Amino acid sequence: MEAAVTGSDFVQLGATRDGLDPYLDCARRRSLRAVLVETPAYLRWRKLLGRRPFDLEIGVEEPQDPEQVREALAAAQVRPALLLSGFERYVYTAFSLARSLRALPWPSVGEDFRPLDKQELRSAVHRVAGHLAQPRHLLLGAETGGETEEIGYPQVIKPVDGGGGLGVLLVRSADRRPAALKYIESLANYGGGEFTGVVTEEFVEGPEVSLQGVAHAGKPILLSVCEKLTAVEDIPDASGLAGFREVGHIARHGNTVSPELLELAQSCLDATGYREGPFHIDAILGPDGPVLVEMGFRLSGGSLVALIKQATGADWAELVFRIHLDGEDPGQLVEPDGTKSIGQIRAVSEDQLTAAAEIAPAGCSVQVLPVGPTPSFAELTADELTILASDITRHSGSVGRVLVTSAQDGDVRSVLSSLAENRRRD
Repeated sequence: MEAAVTGSDFVQLGATRDGLDPYLDCARRRSLRAVLVETPAYLRWRKLLGRRPFDLEIGVEEPQDPEQVREALAAAQVRPALLLSGFERYVYTAFSLARSLRALPWPSVGEDFRPLDKQELRSAVHRVAGHLAQPRHLLLGAETGGETEEIGYPQVIKPVDGGGGLGVLLVRSADRRPAALKYIESLANYGGGEFTGVVTEEFVEGPEVSLQGVAHAGKPILLSVCEKLTAVEDIPDASGLAGFREVGHIARHGNTVSPELLELAQSCLDATGYREGPFHIDAILGPDGPVLVEMGFRLSGGSLVALIKQATGADWAELVFRIHLDGEDPGQLVEPDGTKSIGQIRAVSEDQLTAAAEIAPAGCSVQVLPVGPTPSFAELTADELTILASDITRHSGSVGRVLVTSAQDGDVRSVLSSLAENRRRD
C-alpha cells in the first residue's frame, strides 16, 4: 500500500534542542510550508534564544498526545506531506500520527512500525538477534526484589522513555538504589508528564560509540561512527548519585565502521521492523565485541548533524528528505571518503574556549564556535519554568563548541580529552 502524498506542508514535531533544525532548510528548498509543533513554553523559550522561526508554529500543551496534535493541525488547516520528529520525546507521537494521517514516512517506514522504548528494544533484539550482546537488565516495578542483585553493581538506572541523558543514573551499591528511584520520580519528562517506566541495567565498561545512518529498504546506510566522550557528574542535592553527560564526539566516515558494528545496525533494524528513515545507535565496545546500549529513530542532537557533515560531507537531514519524498537510494548519495577525523566538545566555560586555541599540536586545526548569551530565566513565568525544567537541566549551560580537525584520531582525541579534563576541574 502506498501513501497518497496530497499535503503541501512539512510538520516537525518537537524542536531540536541544539537549535540547528536542519529539516527546516530541507523543507524550504522544496517550497514546503515548514510547521513546528511544540509546547507553548518551549516555543517562547526558543524565540528568546533567537532560534530561526518556522513558517507556522503551533503550541500544543502536550505534544506527546497524538490526539492533541491531530486536533491542532486540523484547526490550523495543516496538510502534512511529511511528518517527522525533531526531538526524542515526541518520536512516538510522530510515527503514530504519520500512520493515522497517511503522511510520509508511512508506509515505507514499515506499515506497522512503531518506535520502541529502551526496554522494548532490549526484548525485541533478544528475540530476533539473541546472539548480540546486551547489558543484563530488568524493568523495575513494585514487585521487583532480589532480581536486581543478580545484575550486580554498579548499575545504570534510567527511564525507558527519556532522552538526552535525562534521569540516567550510575548507582554504585544497593543502598543507593532507593534514592535513585526517588530522584527519577522527582523528575518530569520533557514538556511535563511522568515517565512510563524505569529500567536498571548492568554497567558495562569500555569505549562508547554511536552510529548515525539512514535505513533504506530495511538496510542500514551508515554515514558516520562517533567515539563518545562521556562525563560522570555528581548530582547536586542527591548524595551518592551520579549521572552521565555526553560532552564530546570524534566522528569518522561510516565506511570505517567494523563488520561487527554493521551487523549490530542490521540486527537492530530487523528487530524493530524499521525499514526507512534516520536512526542512531549507541554501543559500548566490550572485550568480546560491541554491546548494544540503545537506538533512536531520528536525527541525533548535540550538533552532531553539523559535525557529521564536516566529517563526511553528507547532509543527514537532506538524505532523509530525499529518501522519503524523492524515493532516492541513499547508498548512492554518500561519498566514500573516510580519511578525515573531526571532533567536537561542548564547552561550559570561557576558560575552555580560551584553552582550546592554546593546546592544539602541529597539524591539528582548532575552531572555536561561541554561542550567544542565554536569556535570563527570569523572563520565564513560574509555569514555564516548571514545564522547561528538564530542558534547562539537560540542554543549557553551554558557551560554545570547539571543533578539532586532524588526519590523526589520536591528535583529536588528545585535544578533546584535555578540554574535557578542564571541564571537570571547572
